[in-house]
Amino acid sequence: MNEKANLQEIRRQVYLYYTEDGLADISLGLVILGFGLLLLLDMPAFVGVLGLIPLLIWYLGKGSLVVPRVGSIQPGRALKKRFLGFFINLSLIGIGVLVLFLLGRGAGESFFSMYSLSIFGFVLALGISSLGLLMNAIRFYFYGMLVFIAMAGGELLMNSISAFDPFLMGVIGAGMVIVAAGLVYLTRFLGKYPVIDLEG
Repeated sequence: MNEKANLQEIRRQVYLYYTEDGLADISLGLVILGFGLLLLLDMPAFVGVLGLIPLLIWYLGKGSLVVPRVGSIQPGRALKKRFLGFFINLSLIGIGVLVLFLLGRGAGESFFSMYSLSIFGFVLALGISSLGLLMNAIRFYFYGMLVFIAMAGGELLMNSISAFDPFLMGVIGAGMVIVAAGLVYLTRFLGKYPVIDLEG
C-alpha cells in the first residue's frame, strides 16, 4: 500500500515538473511569437537563436519557481533522452522546412512553393501535437491547431490583404495567445503551490 502511494506521488511530481507550471506553454508561445517578429523585422537569420528560449525558460523557471514549491526531482535517463530526442528532431524538422521554404521561393510554381507556409505550419503543428502527446497535455493539440490555422489562413489571405501581412500577424497572434495561456497556467500553479519552507 505504501509502495502504491509512493508511486502515485512520483507520478504527481513528474506531472507537476513537466506540465502544470505552464513554462512549456510560455516557451512555445515565445518561440512562435519570436519567429513572427523576426520575420516582421526582416531578420530571419536569427530564427535559429529561438531554440535557446525553451532551454533558458525551462532551466531558470524550474529552478526559481518550481523547485521551491514542489521540490527537486530527477527524471530518469530514459525520460531525459526522450525529451532531448524530441527537441532535436523538432529543431531539425523546423530548420529543414525553413531552408526548403527559402530555397523554394525562387523556384517554379510547384505545390510546395505555392503553399510552403501552410506546409511549414502543418509540420510545426505536428511537432507541437507530438509534444502534447509526450507530455500528456491535451492543450498542446489545440496549440498545434492554432498555429496551423494561423499560418495556413495567413498564407491564403496574403493575396487579398495588402494593408498588413496576414501571415505574420497570424503567427504573432498565435504566439501571444499561447504565451497568455502559459501565463494563466503559471499563475494558477504559483497560487496553488506555495513555496516550501525547508527550515520549518
